[in-house]
Amino acid sequence: MDTLFDRVYDCQVCDNTFKSKQVRTSAVRPKSRDKDFHAYYEGDNPTHYGVICCPYCGYAQFESDFKSKLPEADKEKIRKFISSRWHYQNFSQSRDLDQVIRLYMIALASYKVLGATYYTFGKIYLRLAWCYREAEDSANEVKYLTMSMEAFCGSYEKESHVENDMRELEITYMLGEINRQLGNYKEAVQWYDKAINHPSAYKNQMIKKYAREQWTEASDAFRNSQDTVNV
Repeated sequence: MDTLFDRVYDCQVCDNTFKSKQVRTSAVRPKSRDKDFHAYYEGDNPTHYGVICCPYCGYAQFESDFKSKLPEADKEKIRKFISSRWHYQNFSQSRDLDQVIRLYMIALASYKVLGATYYTFGKIYLRLAWCYREAEDSANEVKYLTMSMEAFCGSYEKESHVENDMRELEITYMLGEINRQLGNYKEAVQWYDKAINHPSAYKNQMIKKYAREQWTEASDAFRNSQDTVNV
């Protein structure tokens, strides 16, 4: 069975209708998963189709955001800063990795124009890091992991998560894991601690389990790094 199917979207910015591929999630299963939740699939990767881009005006966002109501003032911002420079590009077919990266970059432009949250930028940068990981481009993977870390840190420090405690739990864990991947073991241990002791940790046993496992790994790595320095 073909894992891809066409879904119809209506663009709020230019009022055009277009099709974009989506993945039948019931037809794919992850082969493995990294501790920052990047998954590897036998077939099509749903993350590669997470951005919806209007081919006519260039408005692009995550699917849930694309379908959410956009205020008229924001439509005007997209028309002024994105659509006025846009040339028709159709991403309605299956996507290779270069196209996936390009689409995340296009979505990044829309989110910057609209003044998105630190949390949203953290998600986009993380997904770009995943793409470069798949491409085995370690330099760009580190670049976007660092940008994701900075955005998630901004979200933790400057954005309220009172009404979404699970998001705060996710952010604290991701800050632990990204810091670990970047070799910042001391900071990783501190963030894992926050995740393990978060009031909502009991609601997400996977994150709590991962945080405990990764705390041990980061703690061991930190001790080893200190021993090396003291030799």
